[in-house]
Amino acid sequence: MLVGLSVGGPFGWILSYAASLPFFIGVFFFALLGLIIGAVVFRVAAPGRPYGRGLVWIGTAMLVGGVWAVSIVKEANDFPLDMARRAAAQSSDLGGKSLSQFKDGVAADVRHYVTKHYPPGGTIGYIRWVVVSGEVRRGSIESVNRTLNVPQRGAVWVIRSVLSLALLGFGIAAQTVPLSLPRR
Repeated sequence: MLVGLSVGGPFGWILSYAASLPFFIGVFFFALLGLIIGAVVFRVAAPGRPYGRGLVWIGTAMLVGGVWAVSIVKEANDFPLDMARRAAAQSSDLGGKSLSQFKDGVAADVRHYVTKHYPPGGTIGYIRWVVVSGEVRRGSIESVNRTLNVPQRGAVWVIRSVLSLALLGFGIAAQTVPLSLPRR
């Protein structure tokens, strides 16, 4: 489990970027990297097999949940700066601020917006925001006079998240479930 999480943590970070690729292309990487994570776990744990079926399933579920959580938390933490980059790219007037000051201000405003309208903010607020709306309407943030949104929101984000979780689970379980079988 410890080895799986130490490999899975960085992969979860990578998956946070892959998840938002257009046309659900990134969802494929959840299965692929899940296979790699599961293979590492199998390689380390194989000498001690067979393990109890329940233990293998619980360990697999914990590993899948941990890697997926890293991915979602990373996505949630990055989204205010992503919104700030979009705002900077779409704005011709930065209000006399430098580009980095403008981005920092917009990112802080987006965090405040999500915390205020989708408490408690943070990752939970991000999930609530992206499922319910996925956009910060024009006029909601003082420094930006455009609507900011994410490409995957609402039902599309939910479908992408469920698919990514399922494929990650498939990839890891395909490699870890044989740990409950006796050696040949």
